[in-house]
Amino acid sequence: MGAILFALSAEAQKVEILVGSNWAEIPAQQTQSELKPGWRIVDYQMKSKLTHYLSGGHASQLAEGSQPVFRVTPAEKEVLFDYVLVRLKTSKYYRKMFKPLLIECNYTRLEPSQFDIRAESDAFICQPRQPLKPGEYILANLKQRSIGELQDLLVYPFCVLKE
Repeated sequence: MGAILFALSAEAQKVEILVGSNWAEIPAQQTQSELKPGWRIVDYQMKSKLTHYLSGGHASQLAEGSQPVFRVTPAEKEVLFDYVLVRLKTSKYYRKMFKPLLIECNYTRLEPSQFDIRAESDAFICQPRQPLKPGEYILANLKQRSIGELQDLLVYPFCVLKE
């Protein structure tokens, strides 16, 4: 069963979602970050607060139903096990991660205990075993290198609507 988690000969990272009978690519988006410096009291500096968010109240890619089907093509040195599904906190103008680091967020790995997974040439077809709650989500590689000083991430956002 462990062999299914390794990419066969993938060339580039790509995430798609099944819409009707067609695959729609979910374009990668880079998070935006805000760093709020902590209070300084005499010689003691309180911890700064980092927030990663995506602009807009909703993702442009809607999932079809509460158990969307994804086709994930990992990059050359990636494995499917490194991909995670994360629910985001929403507001009218943005969506944000609950914690500043992806590893600290409440996430679900793309693994056989959580997803029905099957290999398809250089990609993997993944469907959650349990319905997702309505809301905003991202798929992301847990082991990706962060971008810039504020540790931005490349994520694949989508939205699950109420049925």
